Amino acid sequence: MNIGLVIMACLATGTFIAVLVRQPGRLKGALAQVGRQGGSLAVRIPMALYVASSIEHFVPTEAIGPVIGEGSGWKGILLASAFGAFVPGGPMVTFPLALTVWQMGAGRPQIIAFLASWSIFAVHRILSYELPLMGSRFVLTRLSASWYLPPLAGALAWMLIALSGLWTG
Repeated sequence: MNIGLVIMACLATGTFIAVLVRQPGRLKGALAQVGRQGGSLAVRIPMALYVASSIEHFVPTEAIGPVIGEGSGWKGILLASAFGAFVPGGPMVTFPLALTVWQMGAGRPQIIAFLASWSIFAVHRILSYELPLMGSRFVLTRLSASWYLPPLAGALAWMLIALSGLWTG
């Protein structure tokens, strides 16, 4: 059994019981919210999985390794960091995409840099939310203070793997 699924089931059951016992009048609203979000996810997740799995059909597996494979080193970490910033969408798109590219031969440090970059720099979020809400001074300050984090995360992962043999095999 998947431990993540077990944890989520326990959390869902616990919060359901807590709302039922402490504020039963809010249960209907909470369940309505679940229905709205669940309906949205029921459409998005299959599409995201399809897009991610389709990549292997139009990007040759042999093309991944030299560019962002385990042996691509700093170049691969920097390319993955740059690419991660421009992946649109949320985790429903990004994680299946990362998994597919990893299975096609991308290196672990490169995938870590990619995900860190997506988490920190997602250009679509900056343009849609952060810039209009927080302003350009805030955005420039945040980007100036964090530009090095994705390559650093990739480099630290590379070092940990090299020193400890972590994930060998």
